[in-house]
Amino acid sequence: MSDFKRKLDQMMGDTSKQERRIKQRVHERLQKPARKFSWQVLFVSAAIPLVALFLILTIDPTNYLSSDKGPGIPYDPLDDLAQISALQKKQQLSAVDYEEFATLPHFEEVDGLYYVDKETFSLQGSSEAMHTVIERKVNLFDEVVYEAGDIVRTMTNTTSHLPTYMDVYYKVIAVPGDRVVLKNGKLEINGKPLPSDIMDRYEKQGITIVGGYDQLLNAREYFLLNHFPASKTVQGATITPVHKIYGQVVGIATEERTYSIYMDYLTGQLTGDYTPEQYFDLYIYDDLLGFGNSLKTPAFTEISRLGELFVEASYRKTASVSDNEVEIRYQYGREGVADRAFTMKRVSGSDRWAIAE
Repeated sequence: MSDFKRKLDQMMGDTSKQERRIKQRVHERLQKPARKFSWQVLFVSAAIPLVALFLILTIDPTNYLSSDKGPGIPYDPLDDLAQISALQKKQQLSAVDYEEFATLPHFEEVDGLYYVDKETFSLQGSSEAMHTVIERKVNLFDEVVYEAGDIVRTMTNTTSHLPTYMDVYYKVIAVPGDRVVLKNGKLEINGKPLPSDIMDRYEKQGITIVGGYDQLLNAREYFLLNHFPASKTVQGATITPVHKIYGQVVGIATEERTYSIYMDYLTGQLTGDYTPEQYFDLYIYDDLLGFGNSLKTPAFTEISRLGELFVEASYRKTASVSDNEVEIRYQYGREGVADRAFTMKRVSGSDRWAIAE
């Protein structure tokens, strides 16, 4: 025992018990207090699963519990394709109202990226033979070149599961970036029912829209419907790539007053002084859209994408090689896409140009 402790005991008596009590109190204060039972904690814990169940029951099940999130019943185009093809063969798919074109601009000359549709029609009060004027678009692979509401012509046998036809006028319903949902004849664009005059026309005339889509249109896709559907018919809605669209209807031309190599060709008066590029276009036009019985050239017999070459006219440039030879070169300016060149030569003893072998 230390001297200090001995003197303290002599003064105050034995302090061992008091020291033990002090140490015990200090020890108790340093310990973490025991957890007390809380009715609030119990209530919150019990409420969590109830709230979760409430949210599940009140959330729109079509958005969160839909089978669209997984495999479903796929759309089968076979029967609809058969019906549409049968209507087309009987010329019962469309009922074109040519009077709608009466307000379009009249073209005195058709050249460059413009061409005339070979189908002839007449308007009330006029005896002239008329054709619609179609515009091929600039930069069709680099920009959104058509808008909703545009009237277009297409190639047949597109890659869509339902076909388009060359002699049908189609209306652009949705453009790249739009989300298209079509199920059981109900069509939505970007989550909303389509507010369109064409949809009103379809409903009033008992026309059924067929197809099955739930997808975002990519940068080169457009959603099309027949602009002049016949009453009580089945009409296919198609997602069509831009290189399968021949162009937009922008005007009308007449055989009597409009100057164009296409008009001369269609009327059997191909006697004008035309440029090599005009002849080049006419060769493709004749093979794709014309009568296919003249202007034959072996240079095109092995080309599988004539339609694309016609539509892609804005990507080509013409360069003179000599007085009797011209190069037409397609330049896309895209990595991995090679240029393509053709040579036009003057036919000996005439003003006509032909594609060189």
